[in-house]
Amino acid sequence: MGTIEVRDAVHGLIPFGEQVWAVVDTPAYQRLRGVQQLAFTHLVYPGARHSRFEHCLGAAHVAGRLARGAGAVDPDVERIQLAALVHDIGHGPFSHVSEGVFERLTGRREIHESISAAIVCHDPGVSQALGDETAAWIAELLTHKGHARHRSFARDVVSGPADIDKLDYLLRDSHYCGVNYGRYDLDKVVESARQFDDPVASESYLAFHKDAIFALEEMLVARYHMNRQVYAHKTRVGIDQMLQRAMLLAVEENLLPVSVFAPPEEMDEAFVREYLAFDDAQVVKTLCGSADSKSGAVMKALMERRLCKQVFKLDNDAVLAKLNRTVGGFALKPDEQVLETMLAEAEERIAQVVGVDPIWVMLFWEDRKSPLTNRYSPRTQSSDIFLVNDEGQTSLFHDDSEVFRRGDVVTPPYVSLYVRMPDDERPDDAVTGALMDATFIELERIGKASNEV
Repeated sequence: MGTIEVRDAVHGLIPFGEQVWAVVDTPAYQRLRGVQQLAFTHLVYPGARHSRFEHCLGAAHVAGRLARGAGAVDPDVERIQLAALVHDIGHGPFSHVSEGVFERLTGRREIHESISAAIVCHDPGVSQALGDETAAWIAELLTHKGHARHRSFARDVVSGPADIDKLDYLLRDSHYCGVNYGRYDLDKVVESARQFDDPVASESYLAFHKDAIFALEEMLVARYHMNRQVYAHKTRVGIDQMLQRAMLLAVEENLLPVSVFAPPEEMDEAFVREYLAFDDAQVVKTLCGSADSKSGAVMKALMERRLCKQVFKLDNDAVLAKLNRTVGGFALKPDEQVLETMLAEAEERIAQVVGVDPIWVMLFWEDRKSPLTNRYSPRTQSSDIFLVNDEGQTSLFHDDSEVFRRGDVVTPPYVSLYVRMPDDERPDDAVTGALMDATFIELERIGKASNEV
């Protein structure tokens, strides 16, 4: 078959070899066409209908460019490109929204990487297309186990501080959302890529020539702006919370299997087979087909764009002006176990103020981080990007950048209240005030409980 080119909306014509296409043609990979990259963000940005399928193709293309540009040779380039191709094959319905469901039900994090590794090893089509040795190598790379316990050039390319995931999704999400926030100079980033070997640490890194510092700054600014303007858009946040609630309710109501949405730590072929049966459409069909369920009611409201709307957003100053500094600080950043235990009751008490079912009331905490930190994966920090000069000497990006310094550009967290009012009306000032008073009472209770832990 040789090399085949695919026309991509972001990268233009991109060539892939036979083994890439063997993986792409498997049912497990084709399922990604039905997993939207940004969930229901199209309810805010109508063009955002792209899927994990094309993102993974784009990531594989960028991985090949980075690896070759840094001097890697075959077969290393092919293995890195294949790892990038399947890095998100384990995403559940609605991408990161289902990740939140997995985390709520299991208490674990970064679960989709483990599911990706399980699919690579246990799905017959994918493992056969990759070959057993390559499949095992990729699975360890995705989970940072085995050979990937230590940092390496390959690990940096696929899941590092300036990896192919970010380099593709910023451009892709920006393109499909119809905004310019996510654009940066990818060509300069790729041209400056280097493989740096550290004999002292016995590790290798993806580094960048110092000439690319402005392109890297541009990429991080793009990431920050996309987070603020798209990913953390107030309506999109409410939509994601509604989606997550619909799926959590569906698990409680036995409409969605707990065996899939609370993935086990040890994932075998039987789990993979059941998991791959679920994409966005299957979840929507299942929930909307249950006429009397609460999960179905939330999903139908989403499908008809009858949304929970942000009533108010409380920032650091607003909370500390109402509560004492200690309690207010804990209320803004509550203990996770306390919040898990008290959140449902808090939302129920707030719902009583306006006489709605608690399924239509949502408290949301967002920690507004620096662009140097990873929004989804805390194990990879952009502050760990290495720069190298012509003499082969290295430095850390945040030490050389005039724009980003360690600890800079960090903004306080905030708490938002989302409510869907009866008949979708907007609350007047009196109702808003009553909701705010009730919210502060609950924040104080959560803050005090967190302080006592």
